[in-house]
Amino acid sequence: MVKVKKYSKEKKKQDTANARAEVKKQRYSLMQNLSFAMREIWRADKLVVISCFGFAAAMFAMRLADTYFQKYVVELAITGFERRLIFMCVGLFLLKTLSNFIITVTERYRDFVGSSKAVNHFHLMLLKKCVTTDYENKERCENNNSLNKAMDGMRVAGYHTPVNLRGSVRHILEFFTYSAILSMLSIWLIPIVVVPALLYYFTERHKMMWIWNMTDNWQIYDRQLGYIKNAGGDLERAKDVRLYNFKGLLEKAFSRSFNNRYDWYRQQDAWEFRHGCVQNFILSAGKFAAYAYVIYLVISGNIGPGDFVVYFNSIMKLSEATNDWCNNFSGYQWISSNIGYVRDYLDMPEKTNRGEGRPLPKDGFEIEFRNVSYTYFGAENPTIDGLSFKIKKGEKLALVGLNGAGKTTVVKLLCGLYDPTEGEILLNGVPVNEYNREEYFSLFSAVFQDISIFSGTIEENVTGVENCDREKFFSCMKNAGISEKIESLQSKEKSHLVRGTYDDAIELSGGETQKLALAKALYKNAPMLILDEPTAALDPIAEQEMYLNYTKFAEGKSSVFISHRLASTRFCDRIILIADGKISECGTHSELMKLDGKYAELFNIQSSYYNDEKVQREEDI
Repeated sequence: MVKVKKYSKEKKKQDTANARAEVKKQRYSLMQNLSFAMREIWRADKLVVISCFGFAAAMFAMRLADTYFQKYVVELAITGFERRLIFMCVGLFLLKTLSNFIITVTERYRDFVGSSKAVNHFHLMLLKKCVTTDYENKERCENNNSLNKAMDGMRVAGYHTPVNLRGSVRHILEFFTYSAILSMLSIWLIPIVVVPALLYYFTERHKMMWIWNMTDNWQIYDRQLGYIKNAGGDLERAKDVRLYNFKGLLEKAFSRSFNNRYDWYRQQDAWEFRHGCVQNFILSAGKFAAYAYVIYLVISGNIGPGDFVVYFNSIMKLSEATNDWCNNFSGYQWISSNIGYVRDYLDMPEKTNRGEGRPLPKDGFEIEFRNVSYTYFGAENPTIDGLSFKIKKGEKLALVGLNGAGKTTVVKLLCGLYDPTEGEILLNGVPVNEYNREEYFSLFSAVFQDISIFSGTIEENVTGVENCDREKFFSCMKNAGISEKIESLQSKEKSHLVRGTYDDAIELSGGETQKLALAKALYKNAPMLILDEPTAALDPIAEQEMYLNYTKFAEGKSSVFISHRLASTRFCDRIILIADGKISECGTHSELMKLDGKYAELFNIQSSYYNDEKVQREEDI
């Protein structure tokens, strides 16, 4: 016999308090959440809502018709072919057939079309929020946890809300109808049937209480198993798994976690078996008493065989309706909580201006950092500390510094992805939050270190649309140095990227991917060009071409160039050396070399490295 672990009264009390606190934290009531979900489902597909009520009415009608159909069939068999009974049987049979047809149609529509449209409607709402919310919101763990809850909640909102609603409508109709039928025989039949069904419900809650309380014990194993399953099938880890023979490690980890999880499966199975026995006994006892009473009445001649069938079926269906309605009722809180998760994420506050803002300047602009500091969420010290500088119209600015100095953070602040923790950023003397943030983004074309490739064609990755300006597209591809590669492909610019999504997808090298990102920035043709380590994955020849073309790329624009290779900064009008989140040195290349400070030191170190490498190559020759 499997020994089931008991939960302490203290833990039960604490979990109950936590559950109540969770409910109190919810911003919306149960009715508000249900109204929100049904309103959105109605917008997604009106037939889903209509089919709920159609299903409930048809199921109720079919079950009631079946109850009386059996009654009249029995009476017909006893009394012979009486015309009235024949008409009643035929009419009820047709009603059953029609109801069954409506049930089949509405059920299939909900399963294959309606539920998909409803869930995808909520999915699209979350997707819109994901791609428009403040960039900083995407970096916080608490917001990512909120998104995970919302993703699970959207399925509940789209699928279970209408199912629960139609169940409640049907069960309420059945409860009062069959209660009325049984009350015509004896009012005491109602509590005899209803009370055991209620006890069944409370026994079910007691069973679930153990499961809810014990969830913490096996969640860790579920997470481990989920991670191992993903690691085994993840393309990004596939190379290491094969080259370093992690197969055995994954198999052992899976077996270890599953064995630990299996112990809780066995306990849960034993717990549910015990409750199942009690529940079956309770329901059977109530039904037996009610059945015994109506059997006694038919034997004693107080009711006829036909009425016996009606009452017999009514006992069973009243018990089912009571139990199912209780389950529906308890399920509403669970559904409401999941809808609340969706709404919490959708209502996540934004720091930036998403409303109507000032018109953007049309005749050039100047951006100023005024005593700007930025501290990452959860960090003790600021990454950027009191930064003040200006980027003038048409200026080519270089940001240099060691890894971790804060250069990329400055770029994200500049682009509007981050908002300063302290200080302010001004566009033509106006705080950037006075401009609509989406419009503000249009000022920047950027090539970041971590390049994003989307699952689509090369053309879509560069232009963001299917039908683009062809002449401009090919010009940007040529300027970025990737046109020859694209022309060599069988499908050329229509070639798909990201293997694993498309069977015919091609894979670009690191340097080719960087060139593609540059082409995307050139195609956007924004007033400010930002290049964050644009040559990191390029070969020396492509890197030299990038430096030579940089002036052409930035012609008529303001630009910010970030690079570890200080030789590349000589193309820029001004260089800012950032160290420990502050401006350490500022000036042209010549001025900083004359200053003979940190910049000159780093430049000379790199120069000596390249010189030593050149000497070594000559010696090898």
